[in-house]
This record gives sequence, structure tokens and C-alpha cells, in this order.
Amino acid sequence: MKREARLNYIAELISTKEVKTQDELVSLLLEHHIDVTQATISRDIKSLALIKIPATSGGYRYDLPKKTERVRADFLSQDLLFDSITAIKIQEQMLALQTNPGTTSLVKSHLLDRFKNDLFTVVIDDDTVLAIFVSTDSAKQAYQMLKN
Repeated sequence: MKREARLNYIAELISTKEVKTQDELVSLLLEHHIDVTQATISRDIKSLALIKIPATSGGYRYDLPKKTERVRADFLSQDLLFDSITAIKIQEQMLALQTNPGTTSLVKSHLLDRFKNDLFTVVIDDDTVLAIFVSTDSAKQAYQMLKN
């Protein structure tokens, strides 16, 4: 199965089933005779910009980002970016951004695209982004842009 077809199939699965982990997704695909590895699924999740939302059975499940019904090249849209940021703090050259679970890769990509010459590094986990800028002024500029 080609990558685009697999991505569309994953998007369909995510929309119809409560998938909580990458391993569950691999198993579902294997049940449908689609042979993939966890590493491939990890890349596919990033490509689809999947997010995690509360599951009805507890915990979190994968979902497509708001306003996105299929795979699009414009998944880094401003609306999606701002929807994913829940809080932002600044201290000196550092910005700490709280996000919806699973959306930090999206925020990191946007920061690297927008501020690549002003960033020292960006560190992420599931729901937090720490951006360290080369100067306090650069951090303030990014803070103002992301805060509004």
C-alpha cells in the first residue's frame, strides 16, 4: 500500500475507532493486512498531525486536528497552531508553551519555520514546548506573536 493511501486509511480508522496507542494502530492495520512498523506509524502520526483527545473509556485517544478532514499540506495553519497552545510563559530568553496533548510537534515545526534564525533550540514532550532563543528580544517577539 502506498503512503498516501495508508495515511488516508489511518485517518479513516482514527475517525471510526478509539485508538489510544501506536501499538493499537499497528495491530489494527495488521488485521487489515497492512504491514507496518511502529516507526512507520510514528512518522505517519506526525504527517497527519494527529492530536490526542480525552477518550470515552478514559485516557487519551488519537484524533485528527480540528478543521482537518483529510491529509493536507497546510496542517501548520495559524488556526491549528493557536488552537493547540493552552498557556504561554516567558522568562529571559525562554518560552514555555503548554499545549493540547500530542500537538507539540506541530508547535515545534512552526517555531522552527518562523524563528529559525532566532532560536537556539526547542525541546518538546507530549504537552510542553520549551523554546530557547538566542536573545531576550527574540523571545519577546515570539511571545507577542503567539500570545495574540
